[in-house]
Formats: sequence, C-alpha cells, structure tokens
Amino acid sequence: MNGVVMSALSFPTGHQARYEDFEIKAISDETIREGGERAPFGAGDDRKLRLIEAITAAGVTDIDVGSGLEEARFVRSVLDSQHLMGRIPASAQFSFNLTLKTWEPLIATLERDLPLEYRDRIYVSLGMIEIDSQQHLFERVVDRLRGIGIRRFRSSLLNAFSTTVDEHEYQHLMAQIDRCRAQGIELIRINDSVGTLVPDTTAILAANLVRDNPDITFYLHGHNDFGIGTANSLTSVFHGFQMVEGGVAGVGNRAGLPEIESIAAIFQRNSITVADGELDLGGLAHAARLAEHTYLAAPDPYRAVSGFLVQNENAGIVNVPDYLGVSRDVDYFINKIGLFPTYIKQILIESGMNELTASDPALVDAVYQRLSARMDALYDRKRDEYDELAARIRGLYDDMIRLEDVPLAALDVLATRGQQITGASTAERVPA
Repeated sequence: MNGVVMSALSFPTGHQARYEDFEIKAISDETIREGGERAPFGAGDDRKLRLIEAITAAGVTDIDVGSGLEEARFVRSVLDSQHLMGRIPASAQFSFNLTLKTWEPLIATLERDLPLEYRDRIYVSLGMIEIDSQQHLFERVVDRLRGIGIRRFRSSLLNAFSTTVDEHEYQHLMAQIDRCRAQGIELIRINDSVGTLVPDTTAILAANLVRDNPDITFYLHGHNDFGIGTANSLTSVFHGFQMVEGGVAGVGNRAGLPEIESIAAIFQRNSITVADGELDLGGLAHAARLAEHTYLAAPDPYRAVSGFLVQNENAGIVNVPDYLGVSRDVDYFINKIGLFPTYIKQILIESGMNELTASDPALVDAVYQRLSARMDALYDRKRDEYDELAARIRGLYDDMIRLEDVPLAALDVLATRGQQITGASTAERVPA
C-alpha cells in the first residue's frame, strides 16, 4: 500500500442492532460436510443419512452435504430419501461444496453420479474463487456447472480476519462479492477461515456488508478456534445478516463451528424466528448427541444445551438460579461440596420426614458420615474407571492417516508395479 495506513472499518451512520423479535431466512447446517472433513475415520453413509433426518426433523432445512469425491453418490441417496421415501421434509434443500482447487473431479462425479433432475434441485457452493482470476476460472467453472444442469449457486468467500477489518480488506471483499453478483449468485457465506474474528469486528463487518449489498443474502461461517464462534454468528444476525450457520454439537474443523442448538436456544429466548420453519430444541439436542455417535467423537457431558449432564446441578450448595426464583427443569445430585447439615435436613423434610426427627443433630451427623464415606469410595472407583476410559479415548485416535502415509502408499503402489523407486529424474541419472 506504499506506506499508506488504511483506516479500520466503522459502523455505518445510523446503524441500529436488533436483538429480539425479528425473523431470519434460514439456519444453514454444516454438520455433515465439516463433520466428514473433521472426522479422522469418516462416517458411514447410512449413519449420515439418519443424522440428516434428525437435523431436518428438528426444523433446520438448509443442509451442506459434502465436498468429497464420493459425496455425489451420497447426495443422490439423500435426495432419494427425500423425494422417493419421504423421510426428509420436502422443504429441505441441500448444497454440495467444491473449490477452484478441486472442481474438475468433483464436477465429473456430479455429472456421473447425480441424475439430471437432481442436479437442478441442489445448490453448488464455490470456494477459493480468487484462484486464477486473471484467466476467469471462477466464471468458467460456473459456466461448466450450468452446462451439466446445475442452476443454483452460492459462494463461500475465504478470509483471514484479524481484530479489525480495514478499508482495503473490505474493498477486496466487495470485489469478490461483485464477481459473485455478476454470476447471479445472491447467497454468500463470509468465512472466518482461521477463527480469528471477534464479535466487535463481526458486528461492524455485517452492518457494512448488508448496507452496501441489499440484494445479497449473507451468512457467517464462524470457526470456534478461540471459543467465540457461536458469539460471532449470533452477532452477525444481530447486525443484519439474514442467515446463520453452524453444526449440531458444534461439529466442525479444528475446535468446531457454532453450536446450532445453542443458537436455537438464544433464538427461542429472544423471540427470533426462522422463515424456514419452527425449531425443535429437544430435537436439535438429540441430533447433537447423534452427531457424536456418527463421527466417533467422545460424548461431551457438559456441552451447552445438548450435553447429557448440563441439566444436572448440585442440590447442596446455595444454588443461585433457585435462589433467584428462576424456573428450570434440572436433575439434582449431591457431592461432598454440597453436603451441608442444613441441606441434609432440608432434603429429609422435603422427602417427607417429620421435621422434628429431621432436625436431630445426631441423625444429621450420622447421615453426613455415611454419605461422606460412600462418596469417598465412589470417587476412588470412578477415578480408576476414568483413567482407563481416558486412555482408551486417546488411544482411539492413534490410528489416523497422516500426511506421511501418502508417500508411503505411493511407494507401495510403485513396488507392486515393479517400478524402480527413486527420487531422481531420468535426466539426473544420466552421466554428464
């Protein structure tokens, strides 16, 4: 920039955030695509199909289904399940991802494995659109896709954001949006590709993009590398984005994506509705636990909203929500932290014991001693079980296919062909 310091983007004049009582167009689910990319061992198509059925049954009907060489066949099975079997709502729509680094083999699989009538029913999402821009590769790939019967497109714009977005970065992003607009693409995902956005920057970026592009529907692909992916995605719709995206259980690359069930819980509390349909929070929690099972992820008992223990609370401490009179559906337990005499007495009375009997200090102390001994023994046993379980979970992931396995596989292939294995070219082997 020849030494010119570009100013940081700021809110448009008069911009007002919205936090409740509004509607967005859709929630886009990335569980299947990013779950498949993230899972070191992949997942079977039957299990992925059951997961799609669970997600769409819970009211999320914009589904990104994949990006791999075998995914076109899977897309066909999904659409068969929808249109022939009726197992997926008719309102559900599906996207297939390709980038300008992977387009040739993926277009070939779409043409080979997806019937023409299905090609007209899916979206194709294009990423890395800047590759070979001088040769108009993006535009040529769109034309090629149209040539095989694809009619619906969206685009995914990659970004390495920092704590601010300056005017130069914004204009660069706008140039990409203009290229999409020229191709008739009106649905654009803004990628926080390396998970470095913060909510303040997200708010300013969303407000400007919506103001400057009233014809475009935006949504954020927000990674959770720093634990704020869900906050960023919520912020994007608070400041004007018309869709929101994530994965059930936060499934996604690296630390994951925004948790759709957490977003749905905030929507429910703030009276934010989705035009695509009503969200079923219980169904999304079920889908989140099913996603763990599908992709061989260790169950997270304390994940927000959908963790299987998040509705368990210690009954024996000064429980602040109860103290404040907040009504909640929780299951209580008690451990040594909460084993106060006053709560032992309260629990005994609430269980139906005579108040005079329950107030006997000797009885309360005897109950304390008995429960305390049981808790100590239980901890020792669970400690051993946990150590064994944790070791098995870590061991589960020891067998990933790593990058070094690719050349090893190539050497094995060459060996079976009987070819000479060498790193030198023929020219290098000829004496001078």
